[in-house]
Amino acid sequence: MKQSIIITYHKNKDMLYYCLKRIMETVDKDVEILIIGNNVNASELELNIDSQRCRYYKFQANLQYPKAINYGVSVCNGDIITFVDTDIFVWDGWYENLLECLLSSEHIGAVGAKLINPLNNRILDFGIMYSRFNAAHTMMGLSWNHPLAQHNRKVQTVCSAVLMTKRSLFQEVGGLDEEIPYSYTDCDYCLRLRDIGYETWVAADAIAFHKGSTSSNNSKTNFSYYRLDAKGIYGMKDYAKFVYDIWDWFKISADYAKKIYSDLAEKYLLLDLSTMYDRNSYYEMIKRELHVEFLDIIERPDTIRDNEHITLYETVSFNYLDLATPILYFVDTFIGLFENQLWFDLRNIEHDLVIDRHGNIIRLKDIADKKC
Repeated sequence: MKQSIIITYHKNKDMLYYCLKRIMETVDKDVEILIIGNNVNASELELNIDSQRCRYYKFQANLQYPKAINYGVSVCNGDIITFVDTDIFVWDGWYENLLECLLSSEHIGAVGAKLINPLNNRILDFGIMYSRFNAAHTMMGLSWNHPLAQHNRKVQTVCSAVLMTKRSLFQEVGGLDEEIPYSYTDCDYCLRLRDIGYETWVAADAIAFHKGSTSSNNSKTNFSYYRLDAKGIYGMKDYAKFVYDIWDWFKISADYAKKIYSDLAEKYLLLDLSTMYDRNSYYEMIKRELHVEFLDIIERPDTIRDNEHITLYETVSFNYLDLATPILYFVDTFIGLFENQLWFDLRNIEHDLVIDRHGNIIRLKDIADKKC
């Protein structure tokens, strides 16, 4: 069975070279590597590529991601095709674990990797699930080796920064939709695979650093102004296909939390610092899955989605430091509460709990102690 890796390249030669180095160090030589270079600036396309391992195609034009991928598939020889972004730095064993997962069932049509933040070894992407209004990146922010992240699992959609699929299926659904620029075309692909009866999975031991949104020195930032357009087109096209499966993940996460936190409180003050429009759905889920009551609900909505820097004493009154009642903090991402040393030191946080929109349930004390 022939296999191909397709890399789309726009800019940052140094990053591409190291991405290639890691791939060539970890993948057998009989797996062909294709690079699809595209940029209106010709100087960005002058690359020193190992022609023994790689085939390089260049276009002095900004093709955008889906068109570049579709071209790569049209000229590759592989029956199994893997897409890799230039800001990906793979870990040992990544390819074998993707392939093993893909071939483990005839019902699996695509497999994504566990993508790790290169700044802190925390999960950036390990499958995408949905509520009515939002997509959630389950386990986002947890340590790469968190117990919940140690198993392959079926998901609704996945990020194609590292994505393995079968060429026959790719062609059957018509490739990536070139009318969706910049982003979301990978999610659309997963949904179209489901339309013809195939599942999308993530492989727990297929791991890679993803520079991605952790840095502005990234080719995708050149086209970030397309993001809202892409999201709009994706939503209009696929909204009716979404399954609201985030609640299934919350149940798994809640069961795990009840197992490791055997002395969870029964009553909390709910402090909502999230940006969620459908916040009441989350409230009901929390009460149902954790079997807790809310003595009161205080809403202090943030103005930034997935804000990674929430200062608690600037968001709520200092009086909360002396409150005896356990607080349940509902946030977009628990990462946002890391830098609150005054709060950690002056408040009794032993029974305070944090829940975020991605389904993570963590004691505030574990956040304070960086044990999550």
